[in-house]
Amino acid sequence: MNDQPWARSRREVASALTSGVSAALTVAHRGASAFVLTGDVGAGKSHSLREVLARVAAPRRLVRVGTLTARGPYAVVCELLGADHGPTAPRDVEERLLARLDALCAAGPLVLAVDDVHEADAASLAVLNLIASAAEDLPLALVVTRRPRPRREHLDRLLRRPSTQEFPLPPLDEIDLDALVHEQTGRWPTPGLRAALLAHRENALRVTTLLDDLSRGGALLTGTHDDHIGLHTGPDTAAALRPGLDEAVAAGIRSLRGPVRQIIRVLAVMERPVTPEELASVGGVSPVAVVEPVQTLLDRGLVAFDPAGRVAFTHDSYRDAVARAIPPALRRVLHTAAADHEASAHRVRHIVASGAPPERVLSALEEAGAELAGAPAVEADLLADPPETWRASTATVELAVRRSRALARSGQMRRAEEVARSALTTATDPAQTVELSRALIFALTVQGKTSEALALIDRTPFDTASPRVHAIMEDHRRQLSLLGGLRPLPLRPPVDDPLELTLTGLVTEALRLCLTGSPRSAVELAWEASRRHRSAEVDPYEGSASDVWPPFVEAFLNGPRTAEAALREVERLREERAAQWQAAPHQLLSAAIAMSAGRLDEAAATFDAGLDLAETGELAWTSMAVGARALIDVLRGEPDAAGARLDRWKAGPRVLQFGIPQPARAEVALLETRRRYADAARLAHQVRSRAAEGHHAVWLATIAPELGRVALRAADDRLRAAIAQDIERLPAPLSPALVPSVLLARALTAVAHEETAALAAEAAEAAADIGEALVEMAAWEEAAVAAAHQGHKDDARHHARSALRCADRTGAVHAAARLASRLRTAGVRLGSTAGRVRPATGWEALTPTEAQVAEQVRAGLSGPDIARRMHISPRTVQTHVSHVLAKLGLSSRVELAAAAAARAAGTPPGPVPVRR
Repeated sequence: MNDQPWARSRREVASALTSGVSAALTVAHRGASAFVLTGDVGAGKSHSLREVLARVAAPRRLVRVGTLTARGPYAVVCELLGADHGPTAPRDVEERLLARLDALCAAGPLVLAVDDVHEADAASLAVLNLIASAAEDLPLALVVTRRPRPRREHLDRLLRRPSTQEFPLPPLDEIDLDALVHEQTGRWPTPGLRAALLAHRENALRVTTLLDDLSRGGALLTGTHDDHIGLHTGPDTAAALRPGLDEAVAAGIRSLRGPVRQIIRVLAVMERPVTPEELASVGGVSPVAVVEPVQTLLDRGLVAFDPAGRVAFTHDSYRDAVARAIPPALRRVLHTAAADHEASAHRVRHIVASGAPPERVLSALEEAGAELAGAPAVEADLLADPPETWRASTATVELAVRRSRALARSGQMRRAEEVARSALTTATDPAQTVELSRALIFALTVQGKTSEALALIDRTPFDTASPRVHAIMEDHRRQLSLLGGLRPLPLRPPVDDPLELTLTGLVTEALRLCLTGSPRSAVELAWEASRRHRSAEVDPYEGSASDVWPPFVEAFLNGPRTAEAALREVERLREERAAQWQAAPHQLLSAAIAMSAGRLDEAAATFDAGLDLAETGELAWTSMAVGARALIDVLRGEPDAAGARLDRWKAGPRVLQFGIPQPARAEVALLETRRRYADAARLAHQVRSRAAEGHHAVWLATIAPELGRVALRAADDRLRAAIAQDIERLPAPLSPALVPSVLLARALTAVAHEETAALAAEAAEAAADIGEALVEMAAWEEAAVAAAHQGHKDDARHHARSALRCADRTGAVHAAARLASRLRTAGVRLGSTAGRVRPATGWEALTPTEAQVAEQVRAGLSGPDIARRMHISPRTVQTHVSHVLAKLGLSSRVELAAAAAARAAGTPPGPVPVRR
């Protein structure tokens, strides 16, 4: 979360917030794009929000949460976006909502505002985080108001986002107070009235209700010939001025008696607008009997009818005051009555609040299964506050297991860990201890806490569980060791027939085979694990990561094209199986595949989106992605960005996936870029040694050309010899994806230098055949440099042109500059064949991917349609569109479509619009 701006007055807050929102709507903006206005009940948040929205010159959509909570999961965000998912949220509801957001933003800048966001359903809060993320690449601002309490996990996440800025609402000062009195009465306060009201400057609602009370009591004095209003002093006035908002509201509530009090209590417990008939039914009276009580509440201004004819509190402070005043025993009675008139998730909430036995809560959860299946965050919220009357039992532990798993499914791993740990202290049934331990082990694993997870496996009595569960945990132990790189990868399988392994064991064996150099064998096991997942033959909570790994293995077997097809299949399975937490690893895999294919801009955008998702979902296994993203910075000629990215990673937990030193690989490239060849070679030795000791043969083969180039430039023959030995130790036959890298590594480490150019050219052609664009580019570079050193200048220029075409296509400007520099050293100048420098603005500034996206926009495709056609994420499309708009000086996709159409038709473009 950005530092909270200090402001002395509400006017300064309104001005700063207006400026921030307006800036966020510009295409090239890189500051805050989500804004949170924080204040206690009655502080005037809603008024300040409306004031800011009125100042911003852009379309806006505003919802107030209070009247929406009754509609179920995703109700708030559906209302905000004008979407309707039907009575039950589909499994892909979040994708549909983001598609709707994309459509809304296509026309230009947009402000989305949510008042009282702290009351929103958990599913909506989760989507608001996704909207805040999307706002970083769209002409979009998200503005919400909230109270500091209650704390909501997804709201806390929103506040922690670097692109979120919080504005605490300061007390009213004299100018604010005068304006409020004038707005309420049409007159300006005298010094006496101002002084009396300033005692309540913390709470704007108290000031307005006090003015109403004083007016009804005849304590406000107005002059005949001026525009001021004063205060009549006296004992009654002094008494009226003393209490704060809570005390004043509570006093008004205490004055209610009989049927009026009963009706307002029912309304408070329901926590949603209800019809008079519903009030009567829950209250156990005839509809006629509620007419007079409701009228009394209407007359007092405590309630009002909403547009649908339902009764609702006029301010949530009244609802809170009524609820607090209900004795706990009576509140439970009311919740019991309300539960009989509600359905699905709302019924569960009332049953929990009624203090019903946990067995009844479990039954209600089963009945609400269809509604909660696609909204795990809502299920976790429903179970957040168990009654104090519950005692540890089989049912309470089962509820803890459900809540921990719901938290994990919604990406709240830390909370899932806390719940499971707490429940383990009370669990006595061995079977439930095992289930809680499994839930905890999963949460720990996702967070990268491998040592803690292994220790938990060691002390959990899995021997008391079924033989299958015991086998699953033994396989999970091996998986944790592999994932965390705790020891060198085994070179032999744990059993003769891997199909006899549990699903967890099958995934682990697929990864072991792939990483140690046998992706052909690995790919069959990876797909078999995906097939078995959620089948009747396996434990329902076993192998939850099965759908993550097939594309990973395919990339090392056949290259990026096959891996992309595999990724599309597992993404379909993710939606089908409602495995929301897999979105982050799938996004990161998509980025890695795009990088191998040479689509660097797409890869960078996808890595950024995936790392954002990983942070939101508390996924720790991001070292491979961070290192790759830094490599992209280096390739695109942005070494300072790469250095800053690596420094941030070093300052964090530094969890290395598989023990592979990917960030250090990026640092080697950065040192080479800065021409610190000796330092690069020293670090390259360490990277190679660690990978070799860990038996990471496939990864070592992949990076061997980079390390070989560093060895060549640093004149480090020892490093070159070590790389040559590593290559010769690879298992045969090589997979198609590894052949180009191995050929290039052999070219760089060849003893007979006359072979280098031919081997490198062969590597380039092999890489082109399977779509490995970065390897192709590197291979043509080495072929050109080798030919130049051998005196074959024409061959050098020919190979260089091929390398430069690759560099231009991928956007690897540093690679082009490096090639030109190395050839100059060898006595070859490229002249007009040198790579062109892409301009910063205009159509020629677009990268190939950006140009392709612009063409799709011209064809009328939506963001999700473009994403499906180009096999990238909608968030990545948004990033590309944002870059295109910035380079062309446009504000919306509508303008882009018109400009692209005019360009295609050869007609002059219209005037560049003024950005708002």
